[in-house]
Amino acid sequence: MKFLVTQRGRSAARVVPGSGAVSSVLVALGLAAGCGGGGSDGGNGDGQNLPGANGPVFDQDGDATEVNALGADVPGYFEGQSCAGQVAGAEAAPSVLQLLVDTSGSMDQNAPGSRGSKWTVTRGAVLEAIGGMPEDTAVGVIFYPNVPNNDMQPCIARQTAVPLAELDGNGSQQRQRIQRAFQRQSPEGGTPTHDAYEYALSDMAGAEVVGDRFVVLITDGIPTYSLGCVGTGQANDVVDSGPLIAAAASAAARGIRTFVIGSPGSEGARDSLSRMAEAGGTGQAGCSHDGPNYCHFDMTRENDLGAALTDTLGIIAGVALSCRYAVPAAPDGARLDPGKVNVLFTAPTGVEELIGQSLDANCSEGWRYNDEQTEIRLCSSTCDRVEGSDGSLSLQFGCATELR
Repeated sequence: MKFLVTQRGRSAARVVPGSGAVSSVLVALGLAAGCGGGGSDGGNGDGQNLPGANGPVFDQDGDATEVNALGADVPGYFEGQSCAGQVAGAEAAPSVLQLLVDTSGSMDQNAPGSRGSKWTVTRGAVLEAIGGMPEDTAVGVIFYPNVPNNDMQPCIARQTAVPLAELDGNGSQQRQRIQRAFQRQSPEGGTPTHDAYEYALSDMAGAEVVGDRFVVLITDGIPTYSLGCVGTGQANDVVDSGPLIAAAASAAARGIRTFVIGSPGSEGARDSLSRMAEAGGTGQAGCSHDGPNYCHFDMTRENDLGAALTDTLGIIAGVALSCRYAVPAAPDGARLDPGKVNVLFTAPTGVEELIGQSLDANCSEGWRYNDEQTEIRLCSSTCDRVEGSDGSLSLQFGCATELR
């Protein structure tokens, strides 16, 4: 599915040639790139010598009226049934992914379908997934435990973590930091999952990054330490996973969802990992803690761990990074009217569909705002249809929102 930057209208109203009324809005929003000299405004397309956000528009009777950017209320603007609107490209909203990667000693065991260990296969799949993520995605990595257990050391070496940052924002070299961090790790020790999870949430809470927030937990076993690194860390010293499941539910209530991947070796943890994914807000519809379709991503029966993990990380990235579109900020002096925003989908055949705002609590068809009204999110069935096509999505401002 492609993103579109264009100008388009839904009525017979016409923009005065050369006025640049629509293009000036797009320039002010930083969305005019790609709207070259062939644009319908008749301008030169480079943003030069254009008027401000306001400009004359002639209605069907030939009378000029003033327009304000993004549908701010102006007398005589968009009256009656005709609506010219202003259309901008739908820019995917950024996301925040905190990767929580198990590096306990059992990760050094051979991986199904590979000559390498579970650790080397996991490292390769994660780095490949990060390599394909957009630049404005914020990613951090926490490894656990990474230190042998003794009375003088904590069971998590926090200095090995890569703090959350945009992959390529503001000259960042975050991808290189993550790659070097993965190369320096080697499996050892027990499984202090709860301490690692709490640290992941703490790091996320303090990060100055923008976007929906997700924790991605990759583990091959049941926790062998309780919160506070209480326990021996030995494989036969299994601790209660109930508090960890409750922590995932608490995080979900704060808007942080948790994906869970159970690598080979986690057979005995299927029930608790499935419950953690469900509590974390990522369980699939119809999943069962009894299997065979668990609520987490169960890798224990895969013949090729590398291929399965790569596919799974692709699914997670798709959920985290798709079907969410940022609403552009209005230029200075203008006010965005959330009741005058529409979503347009253009099929590969050129046929346009106006997607209505959903009033359904289940949000199956249509779209809805996030709580802050800074993002537009496609409902589940609409998302599947749009993402599976080769069409384009755009946002129209200034016309009364169509409702489903």
